[in-house]
Amino acid sequence: MAAGEKTMEERGLISRTSRREFLKKAGIGSAALATIPALGELLATPVLADNRVGYHLVAASAKGTERVILAGDGLLTDSEATGGGTFVHFDVSTGVAIVKETGTWKARRLHSFTTVGTPFGMATPGIADMDIDLIPANNQRVEGRLQIFCDLPTGNTGEPEGFKLTVNGQTFTQVQPVVVGASLFTLGAPN
Repeated sequence: MAAGEKTMEERGLISRTSRREFLKKAGIGSAALATIPALGELLATPVLADNRVGYHLVAASAKGTERVILAGDGLLTDSEATGGGTFVHFDVSTGVAIVKETGTWKARRLHSFTTVGTPFGMATPGIADMDIDLIPANNQRVEGRLQIFCDLPTGNTGEPEGFKLTVNGQTFTQVQPVVVGASLFTLGAPN
């Protein structure tokens, strides 16, 4: 520093006030300081994982006069499927829907997930193929194979929107025309 030149502190541009004194003067006590890390987490944008895809499904499929409605959500990674939802299996042969079984379902094993076309915003068209367990109200677990089809403007799976479900050798396919239901694969599920 040159002779006769004032320091920034002497010119009033900075102060040697400690952080604690500053916070006291600003009226922020130690309790408020403790909330700052939590506030940062709350305001943070979630990091989206490249290898994770969310799935969402509400659709109906049929075999003859029998119908199955599935609803559920989950997560697909490179090697696994998680999640599940609810189901209703019913018959319409009498003109009145008669429930045969209802319960929950759970993803058990991923066979494959294939994207089709290109992403559409944060979504992607594609096909998921997985083993699931159906757990009816009687609690007698039944194994099944679930294929979910999602068509978007940027790609078509070649199958109608919805799902195919194979249980005990019977395959329920998408109701045509699709009148109820949709499926969606979302890219980069939050970590």
